[in-house]
Amino acid sequence: MIDAAVNIITISNETASLSVDLYGGGIVDFHLLADHINPLTFKLEPEDMPEHNRSGASYRGHFICLGRWGPPSAGEVKAGIPDHGQAANMIWEHATSTQNQLRMQVTTPLEGLKIERTIKLDDKSAVFKVDERITNVNPLSRLYNVVQHPTLAKPFLTNDTIVNCNADEGFNYKLSTKPLEHVAKWPYGIMEDGGTMNVSKADKPYSSVFSYIIKKDAKFGWITAYTPKYNLLFGYLWRRGTYPWISLWQDFDNDIIRYRGLEFGTTGMHKPYKQIIDEGNHQVFGEASYLYIDAGETQEKSYAGFMIKAPGGFIEVSDISMVNGKLTVTETGGRQINIKTTLSV
Repeated sequence: MIDAAVNIITISNETASLSVDLYGGGIVDFHLLADHINPLTFKLEPEDMPEHNRSGASYRGHFICLGRWGPPSAGEVKAGIPDHGQAANMIWEHATSTQNQLRMQVTTPLEGLKIERTIKLDDKSAVFKVDERITNVNPLSRLYNVVQHPTLAKPFLTNDTIVNCNADEGFNYKLSTKPLEHVAKWPYGIMEDGGTMNVSKADKPYSSVFSYIIKKDAKFGWITAYTPKYNLLFGYLWRRGTYPWISLWQDFDNDIIRYRGLEFGTTGMHKPYKQIIDEGNHQVFGEASYLYIDAGETQEKSYAGFMIKAPGGFIEVSDISMVNGKLTVTETGGRQINIKTTLSV
């Protein structure tokens, strides 16, 4: 179903509905038909966007940072490059869609990257898969990054929302010039005053971004958010080799959490490439801070998302896997929740 007036495309099955806004390309709604609670209600008003992004789309829901994660350099700003790259700032082309699948694409002329995206919602379950083909359409090779930027907001997001993931070592981006001097193990993060906080539960009203590598022996990377008020568990799963970094953005308005980013991607460095290179952070914890894509080269990436009503007595997630037509969520304590699906990553 397409709403031409607002560029919204919706796909659905008997359990769930998913909507994409072509203006910016973000997944802006994903909910169970039984309760209509959408975790991806995040939207910045134009005046709250970075100054050099305001002529295009505002950040909404789950958008993609393509080409870069974070701000461009001073020269790139003058050339018209927005924060997080052009893909989240442009109108995407709708290719085709069916009841539970859509294809869309965009070419970013300044970044020189084309992305072709297919989103498939499972035939029955509240599980979806996203496949993305990224092509360098310019005659020169370049450094680039891809970061998936799902962002939670109210009503799903509350101060009681719990975030779980299989992260390992990490750092606060406000201390990222020398990240190895400020290392914390998930679920903890080091603040600027030297204190620590539990990033899983956001137990202190501190606004920042904490970036972690995924455990090196993991087959998959995963991240979930559980809100007890609605008894809803929302999450993502992907191959670790595709996206080895998890970044948690938290934004507070006084003592109330306002936004919570469940970001995963190819870098933990939220800054221009020149700054990354000048600071010597080509790699952190043995993981690269950027990718290389040759002229004309295509690279493929994918991930899955899901939502379930949690069973009685649910506390937290300890592991997630997706094998042989089954997505398995393992709780703390060992109980498993199995979701049948025709999709895989």
